[in-house]
Amino acid sequence: MSGKMKKETPMANFIFRIATILMRIRGLFRDKKGEVLLTGAKRGDVILDYGCGIGFNTIPAAEIVGKEGTVYALDIHPLAIKSVEKQIRKKGLKNVKTILSGLNTGLPDESVDIVLLYNVLPMVKNRPALIKELYRVLKPGGILSVKSGLVVNLYSREKMGTKDLEKLMLDNGPFKLERRIGKFHIFKKIKDDGSTSDNGG
Repeated sequence: MSGKMKKETPMANFIFRIATILMRIRGLFRDKKGEVLLTGAKRGDVILDYGCGIGFNTIPAAEIVGKEGTVYALDIHPLAIKSVEKQIRKKGLKNVKTILSGLNTGLPDESVDIVLLYNVLPMVKNRPALIKELYRVLKPGGILSVKSGLVVNLYSREKMGTKDLEKLMLDNGPFKLERRIGKFHIFKKIKDDGSTSDNGG
């Protein structure tokens, strides 16, 4: 990875706490398990929940992949990581590993089956660097699922349409848009020559 990256910084604690309240309210109306399952997630998969927040999708993902799988919950905000760690202790989950970090996941090349990038992309300053990092850690044919929601829109006030997303993913992966389900864009890692790789996971 290039060392010439824009520095990612966590939002202020008070903004994070306000966002958390909004997320909890919205979470009452979300099918959190369904949001993970639409990626094709299954038992034994390795999932990276990038920008995991308070763990809305982390916990369902851990239940889906089971003890044979692993979920990495990554966030740049220490309060987010503390929230997730509290939940996994309470539920006795052994297959969740937390990562306090920004752009650099610290994960090995081609070690992840699925990346969840939910409600975070517009807040990332160096998006090309992030997409390149996610491409690096995903296995051939791996899935990158992207969603932008209310909290992100309130915080960043930036809209990212499907065409913008497709260009970002093609230029910095490459990724191919497999399907769109409402606000969810499901991308698949493809080879540099444009052919689709099979995911052996």
